[in-house]
Amino acid sequence: MAWYDGKALALRRKEKQLTQNDISKLSGLSRNQIIAMEKGLFTGGIKYLYKYLDTLGLEITITPKVNHRPQLHELASLFDEDSE
Repeated sequence: MAWYDGKALALRRKEKQLTQNDISKLSGLSRNQIIAMEKGLFTGGIKYLYKYLDTLGLEITITPKVNHRPQLHELASLFDEDSE
């Protein structure tokens, strides 16, 4: 699973009425890199993702990681049938 939303990249590109080939020419990235980024499969360096984002007028934002796993003290209420 990607650590970014590839679908959001594709949506933004389409909103700007740009093709993957257009982004490739504007950013200097290969079309294969762009395809991988939009599918959430890109494993290259962040500098390449940055180039794509910059071309789309987007930026990277760092936020605290959200822990979606329940804590030990929350487990009882998750399995308690009377807690509905």
